[in-house]
Amino acid sequence: MQYEQVVRYVKSLVDDKDAALSEAYRKSIELRPYGVIPIDHSRGRFLELVAKMTKPKRVLEIGPGGGYSSLWFFKGMGTSARLEVVEHNPHVAVEFKKIMKRAGFAKRVTIHLGPALHVLPSLKRNFDVVFIDADKEEYPAYLKHVMRLTHVGSVTLADNLLWHGSVIGKRSRTGADGIREYTRMIFNDKRLRSLIVPLGDGMSLSYRVA
Repeated sequence: MQYEQVVRYVKSLVDDKDAALSEAYRKSIELRPYGVIPIDHSRGRFLELVAKMTKPKRVLEIGPGGGYSSLWFFKGMGTSARLEVVEHNPHVAVEFKKIMKRAGFAKRVTIHLGPALHVLPSLKRNFDVVFIDADKEEYPAYLKHVMRLTHVGSVTLADNLLWHGSVIGKRSRTGADGIREYTRMIFNDKRLRSLIVPLGDGMSLSYRVA
């Protein structure tokens, strides 16, 4: 059985027939010229379940795009939980804000506009869940900031850990070196317990133990 067949099968099991999700996904596709590539709904369900299990008060997304992944988080988060996002593109941030407003979550979202490596040093509060889905070469640098912004019991997720297979073998793809280094870091840091879940293009989950 081919991996692509497994991916299609897993996707087929998840119901994503939700008007707000559908709109966010369509908008994300429209924003592709700005570098936005949404996760699929199987990974979305994974985010929802992580939120349900961890019951976070504060979630941080680095690279929210059109808000598709954000809405999955809101499906699992409690009604008092808040989401903060870091988005570098002003046009994408405007569209993200519109999606959140139409979905009824605008008052629970804070948007930090600017390059992630400029914004992250300014953040001070602790987060219970962090989701990384931005510039792949910068993943290792993001993690260093995330370790300052999280606590024992926090969960950090990162998308595209398989990076279309380029992290395995000799295939070359921009961003692969960053993904490899991030992977090395999360599996060698004794403060974390990590695993790569083979959903879609691969998503890592790191639980902070120290």
